[in-house]
Amino acid sequence: MKTRPIHKSNLLLTGLFIAIFLVSCNKKSKSETETTIGNYKVPETIPLQFTEPEPFEWETITSDTLTTPVTYSLNVDALPNATFELNTFKPLKSPMKEYNLDWDNYPTEELKLDSVSFIITKAPIKKPTIVKMKPPGIMEGTYANLLQLSTNEGLANNDITSFLETEDGAIWIGSSLAPLTYYDGENAFVYDYPGVYRMTLDQQGKLWLVSPATRVLTVLDFKNDTAYSITKTDSFIPFDIICDHAGTLYMASLNEGFYAMDPQMESLQRIANSGSSRPWRLMEDSNDNLWLGFVDGIKVLDKEGKELKTLPQIAAIEMNSVVTDITEDESGDIWLSLPDPSQTNNITSSTLLRLSLQEGTVKVLDAENGYNSTGTEMVEDSQGNLWIFGAKEAFILSENRNRHKTIALNSILQASLKIPRPLKRKDGSLWIATTDKGLVIANDFTLNTEYFDASRGLVDDQIWDIEESVGGELWLGTTKGINIIDQKNNTIKSLSHDILHSTNAITILNIEEISEEIYFINAGSGFSILDRKKNELTVYASNKKKNFRVWDVELINDHVFLLSTEEGVFTYDIKNNSLMKIISKTDPELLKSSIQTIMYYDKNEILWLPTKNGLAKVNLNANTISYLREEQGLCDNNTNVASFSKEGELWVATLNGIAIINFKDDTLTNLMRENGLSPTEVYDLVEKDSLMYAASVNGLIPIQKATVKTSTKGYHTFNGGLGFKSNDYLEGSPKFLKNQQFWSGVASPSSEFKLMVLDTAPKQDSTSGSVYITNLFVMDEEPGFEKHNSTDSLTNDVSSYAIKTQMEWDSVSTPYAIPEGLVLPYDQNSLSFSYGSGDVFNREQLTYRFILDGADDDWNYASNETKTKNYYNLKPGDYTFKVSARGFNNKWSVPDSLAFKISPPWWQTWWAYLIWILILASILRAYISFRARKLKKENRVLEERVSHRTEQLKNKIDELKATQSQLIQSEKMASLGELTAGIAHEIQNPLNFVNNFSEVNTELIEEMQEEIKKGDYEEVLALSNDIRDNQQKINHHGRRADGIVKGMLQHSRSSSNEKEPSNINAIADEYLRLAYHGLRAKDKSFNATLNTHFDESIGKINIVPQDVGRVILNLITNAFHAVIEKKKLEKEKQNDSFQPTVWVYTKRKGTTVYVSIRDNGYGVPDKVKDKIFQPFFTTKPSGQGTGLGLSLSYDIIKTHGGELLLETVKGEGTTFTITLPEV
Repeated sequence: MKTRPIHKSNLLLTGLFIAIFLVSCNKKSKSETETTIGNYKVPETIPLQFTEPEPFEWETITSDTLTTPVTYSLNVDALPNATFELNTFKPLKSPMKEYNLDWDNYPTEELKLDSVSFIITKAPIKKPTIVKMKPPGIMEGTYANLLQLSTNEGLANNDITSFLETEDGAIWIGSSLAPLTYYDGENAFVYDYPGVYRMTLDQQGKLWLVSPATRVLTVLDFKNDTAYSITKTDSFIPFDIICDHAGTLYMASLNEGFYAMDPQMESLQRIANSGSSRPWRLMEDSNDNLWLGFVDGIKVLDKEGKELKTLPQIAAIEMNSVVTDITEDESGDIWLSLPDPSQTNNITSSTLLRLSLQEGTVKVLDAENGYNSTGTEMVEDSQGNLWIFGAKEAFILSENRNRHKTIALNSILQASLKIPRPLKRKDGSLWIATTDKGLVIANDFTLNTEYFDASRGLVDDQIWDIEESVGGELWLGTTKGINIIDQKNNTIKSLSHDILHSTNAITILNIEEISEEIYFINAGSGFSILDRKKNELTVYASNKKKNFRVWDVELINDHVFLLSTEEGVFTYDIKNNSLMKIISKTDPELLKSSIQTIMYYDKNEILWLPTKNGLAKVNLNANTISYLREEQGLCDNNTNVASFSKEGELWVATLNGIAIINFKDDTLTNLMRENGLSPTEVYDLVEKDSLMYAASVNGLIPIQKATVKTSTKGYHTFNGGLGFKSNDYLEGSPKFLKNQQFWSGVASPSSEFKLMVLDTAPKQDSTSGSVYITNLFVMDEEPGFEKHNSTDSLTNDVSSYAIKTQMEWDSVSTPYAIPEGLVLPYDQNSLSFSYGSGDVFNREQLTYRFILDGADDDWNYASNETKTKNYYNLKPGDYTFKVSARGFNNKWSVPDSLAFKISPPWWQTWWAYLIWILILASILRAYISFRARKLKKENRVLEERVSHRTEQLKNKIDELKATQSQLIQSEKMASLGELTAGIAHEIQNPLNFVNNFSEVNTELIEEMQEEIKKGDYEEVLALSNDIRDNQQKINHHGRRADGIVKGMLQHSRSSSNEKEPSNINAIADEYLRLAYHGLRAKDKSFNATLNTHFDESIGKINIVPQDVGRVILNLITNAFHAVIEKKKLEKEKQNDSFQPTVWVYTKRKGTTVYVSIRDNGYGVPDKVKDKIFQPFFTTKPSGQGTGLGLSLSYDIIKTHGGELLLETVKGEGTTFTITLPEV
């Protein structure tokens, strides 16, 4: 069977298409790879350059301007003090008492269930109204970091009864007085299902709601857009609900009992065991046991749902009163809350029970231990602290359960039948339901932060300086005086301006312990030195006529101070009461400042002074001043603070970022908004370990010193978005204390001043936020995807834009009505995507990035203000829109995505392409058939022509072969003629000798005969000797001729092509002579110089001697012809000096033998060099050569494994070299 050959071009195309397909399949979307989109710019580092130093002078202030220092008696220790105590964790009054827990001996009984009838109805889920929410606000009336989500932020009501967190981080909020709300951090979707007290999600994602007021159990199936209403009788009052590990729904009905329902809502059963008629609370522990709290007791249903265990008594406490809450902590301990003491339950105060089933123990927490809260609900936070919520406060047990603290929440947490359960979210925050303030939100900073003002013992709310003394006291400079806080003894003292003898009372901006128990204070005009050892206060420069206000002080030594004032920079020597001022003849305003700045005096006698006109470098040794300003690369001229880090770099805070000066490298690095710093108005810098904290106009910003110059991730800000009440840090006040606490004076936007205390430095949250696609518009129209349901006939509204335009989708997600499996017609190809984030903390720091796989090459960055992206005229194909959010902690969230497809028009569909292919195939087939018939006819004609031409070509080939044979024979005969001429010449010489000596012998014989006749035998003897000698010579030359003939016969034999050891030197020499004498025989006038040089070290080599001899003969003959031709031409030019010369020499190199034949003819022209070895090519005149000599010679040498090489120099001659392997 014949097969068609596969052309290489077809293979190449097929391979190319396969490669393109594989590459396209393996190519990753840009959305699945790392991207730098959304990152900030790397801070720019430039060479450090100051202005040219300018000289300044010192002016001595005359004595009439200064007042004489006045010393007053002041015993600080004798001043009255008050109690001042931080709300930190304190030890319990006594350890919790421990009892045995005889768990296995508690009575058990088989669970009894009675089936009951119920009514179930269904309807479409009510459509929500959407309310734009404000971010959570600051919780007022408390001294802790708390946020609030209430009617002020957009909630429908502040009476909250329950909430639930979804997988994607959204919150369902139930209220007894308002509809059900879905809160996503940005919007509230309000569903008209009021009075929800409890809710849970089943394993299929349906939301179950209990509403005691309406006596209805509502189930919302968002996947099928169906709401189920389950009712029983008037006595059915659902109050609590839970979905257990097996998917069964358990409900508590007030004053009636517990019920169990399957998730398919096919059966409802009531627990019929005795003592089960007054339920209150449900909780499933980590071992899948179901805890049932009653108004008068507690029971536990085992994992299999078969046995019910009753706990009549725990640790001598009769369990016959209400257990308001049951919770499990991370260690597996069960906590029971018993808030109502009575004579029957043997408790005298609110009590908590901790049951350890693993250890078999019970611990009791009550008033004896310091528990003083009427606790109802409990929750464990992310640090392991247990929160117990009372009427208006939270009692908090530490992680190790041996310390406690109480936080006032300024809200009502309990009401009749309203004991809302708190929620611990995935981000670690606690959401606390109230009946009057909405939701109270606690986070990681709630327990670590506390605020103080004048109402809590401070002399004033405004704290402008904090100094920690060597002894551990804290000195607070305020507008109205000084507070001294002793944390060891929990006391506070006040030093008013009167006590400090301030002449012009001003804010105390500087308190500095210049040596142990000796303090520098700027309490009014001038300054004061307080010596606590001597109980003396000395006031300096307190001129009432001139307000000498000091902004900052630096010590040159123990008695000379550098003072930055509103009048300039001074030095004051308190020993001799002398004052000197830095002045300039050209700048009367030199170094004057109307605001507080914090300067730095280094060991090189350089004063670094922030000013409104840049950073001043004041060289007190050289009396010069230079500046670093915007012109030299500084981020802003309004500088506030200069502070050296532990690494020796100078950090400068400005109103537009932070400048970092490295003196070792002479570089300046600016950290600005484009580098992720926000806000950029920085008023102070405080260092803590590897971090530099920037105290800004709106929050505290930690900066990693090691990576600040290379980071592109930005910086997080601790501010009001995290519950910090006041975030404008007062310049000069931020301090880290020796005990790691952070203290600072702060102010709110409404100018409410406070003292803020953080137990530890604030740390960044490590959790990533959430993001979601909230809406999709097609052709600027609301599609109305939620108006079509393919699995239920409850809703018949199909009048949406999506239906009218024949869009297709599988299902719709809640609550945003985002379609899944969306397919759009080709003309519905302009889309708008809206998106948002569920983050509730620091929402103003949110940024986004998005990408449309299939259209965008890379991610796109968007700020918090832009939350919609439009795409127009998208081509048919598959697309996926992805969006990610970056929140307070600068971590990008997992993207939310929406995949969809735009169908091609019918003429671009696969079946249309198939039709086109079939039509084209039919046309092509008809054309091929027509062409085939025509080609067959042409083929027949062509075959006849080909047959005729083939016959002609065959004849021509036979003629060419005959001609070639004749030419080869002619070449051989020509060579033979030349060889014969040489042989004849060679034989002629010995024959001449034979003839000559024969004639001589004839004459000698005649003479000998005459002498015989004469009888002179001596002469006869002499003549006979001569004859004998001549006869020997005749014999010699005869043998010589015989040798020549035998040698020629040897060469004339047919070659067997078998190699044999041969002397290449002898062959070359012999054929040189044969060629020379052959030409001489033809042309007696020919003469040439022959030069030979044979390498005697060669020895014999394996060759076919007849063939190699023929090659050498041919090359030597060609050489003679070349010199003959040149001789003729030179003679025509009347140049008789040319002497024809031919060289033949051999040489061995390694294992290769070289035989070279060189002539001094004209050489081979360049244009024929490449063709010289081609058959039938000749440079001789027509009729004088066949063109086969060199071609045959080339082939002979090749068969010997060698090469025939040509070297020629125009006008100088040609060299042919034969290379032969020695072995």
